[in-house]
Amino acid sequence: MPDLQLEASKMNTARVSSENIPAKDCQVVEGCVAQAGQRTLLRFPTYAANLGTGDLVMPPVPADGVSDATYEWSPCHMHHHVRGFANFELVDPVTGVVATARKQAFCLEDSQPVTIGGEGGKFTCGSQGISVGWVDVYADTLACEYIDVTDQPPGKYTLRVTLNPDHILPDSNPDNNVFTMPVMLPAPAP
Repeated sequence: MPDLQLEASKMNTARVSSENIPAKDCQVVEGCVAQAGQRTLLRFPTYAANLGTGDLVMPPVPADGVSDATYEWSPCHMHHHVRGFANFELVDPVTGVVATARKQAFCLEDSQPVTIGGEGGKFTCGSQGISVGWVDVYADTLACEYIDVTDQPPGKYTLRVTLNPDHILPDSNPDNNVFTMPVMLPAPAP
C-alpha cells in the first residue's frame, strides 16, 4: 500500500515574489490568483514521496475533454489535473486560515529517488503514479505552486501543505500528510 508523505527536509524554503499575471493566463482562469495584475505570491516547493510498501498506481487518464472522479479536464491548459492532490493554506496565529490554494497536479511521476541509488522509477506522465521510494516534485517556479497573499497584511504566519486532503488516493497513513513551516510576509516595498 502506498504511504504518501511530504518530504519536509526539502520543503523548508518559501519566498515572496511580486508578479504580473495577465488576465487570460491560466493562473487567473483556474483561480490560482484572485485576479489579474500585480500579485504578491508566497512560493514554495512540494515534494510528495511514497514511503509505503506498494506503488501508487493512478488510473488511466480519460479522453481529452472528459473529467472523472480522479481527473479534471483543464480547457485552459488542455490537459487533465489530478483532483485533490494537495491543499495549501496560510494560517494566521490568531484568526486561523486566511488564504488557500490547491496544487494543480497534472502528472504524478517518479521525479527523483528518496535516497541515492534507489531502484529506477517507472512512472511518467504517460503512465502515472509514484513508485515506492520515489518523489513527485513540484518546483516553486511552477504556475500555481503558491498562495496568493496580495491582500494579507505583513506579519508572521504558518504555511500548511496537506497532501491527499480528501483521501481520494490510496494511502496507508493519512496522518503523516501535513507539512507546516513558519513564514514571514514582509511589508510591501515603498
